[in-house]
Amino acid sequence: MVNASAQDVNRGVADLSRFNTESGFARLHGEWKFYWNQFLSENNFQGRDEILMQVPGSWHRQANFPIKGFGTYRLKILLPAKHTGLAIRFPVVSSSARFFINGSLMEQSGAVSRKEDDYQPTLRSTMIAVPDNMEEVDLVVEVSNFSYFSSGIAQTPELARATIIVARLSSSNGVENFFAGSLIAMCVYQLIMFFLYHRGKSYLWLCLICLGVALRAMTVHGGSFFLPNLFPDVSWEIWKKLEFGSVYGIVALFPLYIYALFKEQAPKKPLYAFLVVSGFLVTAVVFTNQFLYGQLLDVAHLALLFGFIYAVYSIIPAWRAGNRDARIILLGVLASFPFILIEILQNSMVSRVNFGLVYLVEIGVLVFLLFQVYLLANHYAQAYSNLEKLVEERTDELMTANTVKDRLLSVVSHDIKSPLNSLRGILQMYNAKAISKDEFEHFSRHVEEDLNTTTILVENILYWTASQLKGVQLRQEAFDLYTVVEENVKLFKTAAQRKNITLTHTTPKNSIINSDKNIVNLVIRNLLSNALKFSFEGGKIQISTERSESEILIRVRDSGVGMDESTVEALSEPVKAVSIAGTQDEKGTGLGISLCKEYLEKAEGELLIESVKGQGSTFTIKLPL
Repeated sequence: MVNASAQDVNRGVADLSRFNTESGFARLHGEWKFYWNQFLSENNFQGRDEILMQVPGSWHRQANFPIKGFGTYRLKILLPAKHTGLAIRFPVVSSSARFFINGSLMEQSGAVSRKEDDYQPTLRSTMIAVPDNMEEVDLVVEVSNFSYFSSGIAQTPELARATIIVARLSSSNGVENFFAGSLIAMCVYQLIMFFLYHRGKSYLWLCLICLGVALRAMTVHGGSFFLPNLFPDVSWEIWKKLEFGSVYGIVALFPLYIYALFKEQAPKKPLYAFLVVSGFLVTAVVFTNQFLYGQLLDVAHLALLFGFIYAVYSIIPAWRAGNRDARIILLGVLASFPFILIEILQNSMVSRVNFGLVYLVEIGVLVFLLFQVYLLANHYAQAYSNLEKLVEERTDELMTANTVKDRLLSVVSHDIKSPLNSLRGILQMYNAKAISKDEFEHFSRHVEEDLNTTTILVENILYWTASQLKGVQLRQEAFDLYTVVEENVKLFKTAAQRKNITLTHTTPKNSIINSDKNIVNLVIRNLLSNALKFSFEGGKIQISTERSESEILIRVRDSGVGMDESTVEALSEPVKAVSIAGTQDEKGTGLGISLCKEYLEKAEGELLIESVKGQGSTFTIKLPL
């Protein structure tokens, strides 16, 4: 016995006399007898005009018969003497059929008629039982088609035990429904992504593509017929409109998806052409019958091929421009293209090539979606990695901020409170007449110096706090540098005289510069305070300026204690800022110089420090003009 997996039909006869009826599975493809414009189930076939027609296939392609019309297929099947439980399954017949075995009507799909008015198409597979122990089966199939653009037995009939057919059919439907379910799941996922990212239109277009292919998979010829079986009262025409409308809509959806991803590289004018073609095709589906809009299928095929060309043409420049996602999308497009191309060739109206492959569109789309999923997963992995780095950076910043906060609290609690307490103590002693007026004047000069230092400190703290809360708000304006320097020299005149320090400047009048006046004033004030603090009695502090076409240099030079290299480096960092007592044990926070550097950098300037321990220091403010 032969356990056949395929069986060629020769001249209208399928010899299965040695067929294994228990476990065999036969495909009845080959030459069937065909009678055009005749229903012969009730009449003798003797003397009738017959031709040999390839099954599966359409009669109008093979014999140039009109698409619309009717005819009869006939096949003689030779079986073993003993068999039970055999059946023949017709996946689909376009578009209505009656099935006879040895002259007896076994099954009917739709309403078969010679007239279009009495004809009714249907969309379903048909299985007919073979009488037990019948050695010679005369199978007759009468077919009518007045609505579909392809006619006749569209797919290969199959013969086997009914249990085997049902099992294979369940497996096939399971695969088809798996594809459809996967596409529906991806559709929902892409839709969620669209609502989460308001500017992510690419997710919406890809969602609709998945939906369209899923609907096609559940209604198309050769598919699971899930939707038609679920809703048997819905007409055949509605399902065909759904199937073709989905395909024709993708003509526009795929280019829209590519354009949404690569707007800078994808040309816009071809997009309008795709929209017009797709709009025309979908309109034809809505307002015409299947016989008309079905013949536009090759127009859609051609547009889909141009859609792939448009995608490659748009993605490659994006890849060259440094778009990392473009490479993955391009690989996805190229990987899915062969599946779509083979499907187009198998369904072409011009030159159909039957490769015998199924689920091609579904596989092609899912292959492309795998690349899309990889792309999204890669984005999430990078985002998570960046988030970890960001958390580390923010942790370091918080630790730094916490250290600075502690320093500021120390400053507020000690360096600001001390001169205020001194002033209050002197006033209390003076009011209690514990000191004379001359003694009060002597002490008040020291308090005045402390208050000047405290004022600068408070200004630094307030400016730093504002910059941390609101950011440094630069305000460029033209102002006279001479005025700023002169005012600061006058401010520290008393303190300089007390230490017998010569404080001079050589800034010429009308030295107009364009910068942030508050920052420049704050920096000069801090540098002068710092210079006085570390200058010895009888020393010198000099402010000078040097101007070029592109920048201005403001130097504050003292002949004080100076600093070593490690101290200079420490002044650049707020956390490492050091506080050194002045030549007369003046208190400080070590905060002013580091803030000066920060402010000048915001103003596109720079603070340079030159110092030699025991020989003094020079602080240079460099500002662009």
